Amino acid sequence: MEAVRVYADIHGLSPEAYEEIRHSMPFDQVVYRDRILAVDFEGHYIDVEPFLNDVARLMDADGWGKLDYIDQIDYALTRYVIKKGEWKAKAVLVDNVMEGMN
Repeated sequence: MEAVRVYADIHGLSPEAYEEIRHSMPFDQVVYRDRILAVDFEGHYIDVEPFLNDVARLMDADGWGKLDYIDQIDYALTRYVIKKGEWKAKAVLVDNVMEGMN
């Protein structure tokens, strides 16, 4: 089993901003199209906070996004909410992650 999974959708990232961060991203599975960056990562433990700092700094004024960091070993989920200039982290119970959608 992989240690972590990371899923993200980030809206409002210009092509220039994407070019600035694409080589320093800690992910190997990304899709960038129409100012949206989608991340799908499974692997070893990584520090996503430097990436979040760069994205928050570079995204459009009305940009937004979320990143879910799932620790499969400790059975924990951290959800990061991103907007221009900042991001916030919140622990979410893995068993309740879909509760609001039912």
